[in-house]
Amino acid sequence: MKTRVHIGISVSNLEASKQFYRDLFGVEPSKVRDDYANWRLDTPAIHLALTHDPKVRRAQPHERHYGIELFDMNELNTWQTRLQKLGMPLKIEEQVTCCYAVGNKFWAQDPDGNDWEFWVRTSEAASMHAGAEDGQCCTPAGKAEAAAMGALPGAKAKEGACCTPATVEAKTGAVSGSGGCCA
Repeated sequence: MKTRVHIGISVSNLEASKQFYRDLFGVEPSKVRDDYANWRLDTPAIHLALTHDPKVRRAQPHERHYGIELFDMNELNTWQTRLQKLGMPLKIEEQVTCCYAVGNKFWAQDPDGNDWEFWVRTSEAASMHAGAEDGQCCTPAGKAEAAAMGALPGAKAKEGACCTPATVEAKTGAVSGSGGCCA
């Protein structure tokens, strides 16, 4: 049986969102109207519908996120390389523990603050986040060091451990290995 997950997202700027999703998926929308666009994709099997609503509130960090699990590193690298060539800002994480799994991933954010996570699980984990008993990560010292390097202006400290200067990518200013907590 063939299936496709449907995701509906309200967007404040339809044109900007159409461009982001064209780039993200590498194809034109399946349907476009003045206040609507959708993508009916087989790979990944998603029916993404965008509805224009100028009153949409921008998502707060980690408030709304969607993910696409890939099953080998070549697939992940292909997606990541294509998006980097387009100049899309990505947050790259390697061997990060999140949701009781260890994996390599990258994140992209649409114009309304919706996060898209692409990942490959490399192993299972005994904890929700590495080095964090309370489910949070990034030590105040780690955040302060990353902020000093220009990666985290105005970052607020959380308890736990995962965000260090070694995780800052010089080229993009992205933070890797953060489990989504250092942005």
